[in-house]
Amino acid sequence: MYTQKNEKKKSCLTCLLFLVLFLLVLAVAGGISLNLIREGQPGFLANLIDNNSNQAEPADQTAGWLPVPEHVKTIVLLGSDFRPESGFRTDVILLVAYNLQTGQANMLSFPRDLWVTIPGWQYERINTAVQAGGFDLLGDTMQVNFGFRPDHYAMVDFNGFKKIINLLGGIDVHARQPMEDQCEFNSERWCYIEEGVQYMDADKALWYVRARYNSSDFDRTRRAQEVVSAIFKKAISPSSILNMPLLIGTVSTLVESDSNLVDLWYFLVPFIKFTQEDNFNSFTLTPNEAMPWMTDGGASVLLPNHPLIEQILYQVLWINNP
Repeated sequence: MYTQKNEKKKSCLTCLLFLVLFLLVLAVAGGISLNLIREGQPGFLANLIDNNSNQAEPADQTAGWLPVPEHVKTIVLLGSDFRPESGFRTDVILLVAYNLQTGQANMLSFPRDLWVTIPGWQYERINTAVQAGGFDLLGDTMQVNFGFRPDHYAMVDFNGFKKIINLLGGIDVHARQPMEDQCEFNSERWCYIEEGVQYMDADKALWYVRARYNSSDFDRTRRAQEVVSAIFKKAISPSSILNMPLLIGTVSTLVESDSNLVDLWYFLVPFIKFTQEDNFNSFTLTPNEAMPWMTDGGASVLLPNHPLIEQILYQVLWINNP
C-alpha cells in the first residue's frame, strides 16, 4: 500500500514526465525497464509493446512496411500553430524512436513543407495531415509515404510552449550556428543569436524555432531539436522541480495525446541518465532527401526522395542494426 506521501510523489513524477514528453522532449526513453514491460505493467510504454496496435494498413497504401524491430517503439511529437483563417497546422513534427533493449532514443525531424500523399485526400504539405484528419490520418500519411506507422502521438500548441518556458524561467539553448532574422518582440524588429550556449526567454525561444524570413525549413528542424534539448535539461533541474505545483497545474491543460501517460514513470531510471549525450541521436533531412520544388499551383514545397529517406529511417529505427 502506498502512503499519502508516496501518492504525492507519484503524482509529481507523473506530471513532470507529462511535461517533458509534451514539450517535445526526446530522451525520455533512455531508462525504460524491459523487465517491467515484460511483466505487463499498465501504461503508455506497455501499450507500445502491444504488437496488435496500428497494424491496419490504410487503403491507399503505396509504401511497404519497414521491418521495424519489435523492441523499437515510436511516438510523434507535434508543435501546432493556430491560424484564425485556416485552423491549425503542425509546423513541428518530430519522430522519436525508443530502443527498449539499449535504452537509447533517436529523433528525426520532418520539415513542415514536405510534399506528401495525404491518403484519401490529395498531395499536400505534411503539416496539414492532423488538421485534415487528426492523429489517425497522420499515421496513415506516415505509412503511405514512409513505410511505418507511429505507435503514438503527443501535441502542444505554441502558446502552451511559451507558457511552459516562462514557468521554467527561460532556457539555455546550445545554438550550433549563428542566426539572425526578423522578430516582433524588440524595438529593432530584428534578432540575432550567436553560436554557442544562449539564454532565451519564451518569446526568443519561439522565434528561434519558427523564424522563416532569413532561414530554411531544414534549418528550422535543427533549431527545434536544440530547443527541445534545452527544455528537457531545464525541466529536470532542481529549480524547476521546486516549482512543480505550478508546472503541474499549467501542463495539465496543455497536452493532447492518444496515450495514457499515467504510469510512464514506472519505466524510468533516475533522470540523470537522460542528460548523457550518447543515449540519443538527432537526425534531419537535407536537400538531398527533400528537394526544393514548385507545385503546379506555384507553391514552394519540398519533394521527398523516398529511397534516401528510407536509408535514414533504417538508422533511426535501428533496422538491421540492433
